[in-house]
Amino acid sequence: MSSADIKKNFDDYVEAFNSHDVDRFAQFYAPDFYLHVPAFPRINSRKEASDLFRQGLSFFQETIHPTYLLFGERALAMEAKMDSVALVDIESPFPFTGKTYKKGERFVYPSICHYEFNDEGLIQTWRCFSEVQRPDPGAGIKQDILPGY
Repeated sequence: MSSADIKKNFDDYVEAFNSHDVDRFAQFYAPDFYLHVPAFPRINSRKEASDLFRQGLSFFQETIHPTYLLFGERALAMEAKMDSVALVDIESPFPFTGKTYKKGERFVYPSICHYEFNDEGLIQTWRCFSEVQRPDPGAGIKQDILPGY
């Protein structure tokens, strides 16, 4: 896959992910997709990832806003602002923050991710590392969101 192919696939994926339609964005994952996110169990398939995201999106809505992208052969590295809003009162500590949130409360955290693509252009592996920051004035990632995202 060329860098242009990866960028096109990834742009389509980010648009789908930000739609919060799990069935739509999960189609970008290989059937034997592997996801590594700290504080979550290991995910070893598209179905497991769909179940995880469907559950998560029932209590918070999250959008990806890339601030840096680096393309390689069948791979992509991304830094992003992950913008989240609690859809319900989250009374148990949220895994990335250790904090609770009231319905409607917003939180933003930076994320560094590595994606690997298979021969069909599907995401085979996604490794993600994050640190949460409160979206108070002057807080959060200082980089601007990339044009088009």
